[in-house]
Amino acid sequence: MTPSVTQEFLDNQQYSKAAILKYEAVFGHNFISPGGEGVADQFISMLRLQPEMQVLDIGCGLGGPAFRMASTCRVRVHGLDLSENMIQMARERVAKTDLGDRVILKQADCLELSADAEYDAVHSRDVFLHIQDKQRLFQVIRQVLKPGGRLGFSDYCLGVTPPGLRFKAYVHERNYTLHTIPEYANLLQQAGFIEIQYEDRTDLFITILEQELQNLNSSPLGGRDRAVLRQNWQEKLERAECGEQGWGWLFAKNPDSKHRRKT
Repeated sequence: MTPSVTQEFLDNQQYSKAAILKYEAVFGHNFISPGGEGVADQFISMLRLQPEMQVLDIGCGLGGPAFRMASTCRVRVHGLDLSENMIQMARERVAKTDLGDRVILKQADCLELSADAEYDAVHSRDVFLHIQDKQRLFQVIRQVLKPGGRLGFSDYCLGVTPPGLRFKAYVHERNYTLHTIPEYANLLQQAGFIEIQYEDRTDLFITILEQELQNLNSSPLGGRDRAVLRQNWQEKLERAECGEQGWGWLFAKNPDSKHRRKT
């Protein structure tokens, strides 16, 4: 099974270089996920990182969270992204920092990882929606995590209200594969993770969307780009407010070696 999207699909459509810069104008410098730096720091704190840990960042985007983990937690981050555009831009940015010995970035398909018990933690923000085979995804993550290592990810999710035709069309157009938050927790349990925590952070998502709509007013984007993004953000806000779309934060632990099973 391959990802729901290919590198070509991402780089030519949702994540063309021009589109990335437009998203960044809303999310904040080096960020491509809701809440920018402030929410990234809040999320990272949940992973309880310690200096010199090895962290895998799946879907690292422009590198914002990886840079924060490396600079504030003093960990070593291996960032992966399927989008070549993202990786090229992120590499240009890390080259302008003093984090080159702590942040390594690579264009790659996370489902093809072959490392064994290499990472202390796996971090991902709003990326797994691109991956169809979630069962294989979580098996791969368990394989690359050290015994006792932690996984933390956020993702767009199906909400408590059945999706309407417009939302279904949006999901189809983006080639997303969405789950409810409890379904994600069940998938983690089936994969063998323990100490699973899941939080419905849709209320925070709504607050962030409202703030990002305000950010658009002061962004450097042209009028047409601003109008298109404003419509996209308003539609996300409406879906979240009516319960069609949710936002989940999930954390889990890889069992210690004596409890770990082959995947």
